[in-house]
Amino acid sequence: MLEVEVKFRIEDPAAFESRVASLFGSTFGEPAVESDVFFRNADAGFPEAGKSLRIRRRGNELMTTFKGPLLDASTKTREELELPLATCGDVESAAANWTRFFERLGFQSAARVVKTRRRLRFRYEGREFEATLDVLKGLGTFAELETMAEESEFESARGATLALATALGLSEPVKSSYLAMALAAQTSGEVEEER
Repeated sequence: MLEVEVKFRIEDPAAFESRVASLFGSTFGEPAVESDVFFRNADAGFPEAGKSLRIRRRGNELMTTFKGPLLDASTKTREELELPLATCGDVESAAANWTRFFERLGFQSAARVVKTRRRLRFRYEGREFEATLDVLKGLGTFAELETMAEESEFESARGATLALATALGLSEPVKSSYLAMALAAQTSGEVEEER
């Protein structure tokens, strides 16, 4: 499956939430903290060739996600595979074991990105969408608009995603991933890496 996504910096979250509520008649859900550990393996193209491998912790759930290189210049469209790793009480231990597993395969932990995320799912132009409102310490507030599509549906999915952004008054997409932003901020000394 392809993840067709656009991301925008949100300067006025309350105004954005108001636009979303007026368009869809509902609001973002309760905040949840997501902690992502990203991996690097230059020989395999992570992240140098635009590929991404991460372990995500949300509550007592642990999942891994592979994202392929970008396939489109106007959106952040890429192949996405997400698999559950564990749902357990001792998620810290499970996360540490999975991290060691990936390290034994030749990956190195590159960075950790922690965000507070609120989600909203809805239909727009006949497609299922998820919008998220993300707050990242030291980086700001962002909105992501995402739909999943088969390759044969890509053009219509991209069109619907860009139309949704326009309907919400979003016009300047952010091309950088949260990982790239976090690594740049660490390099410049703006943000301490969260562990």
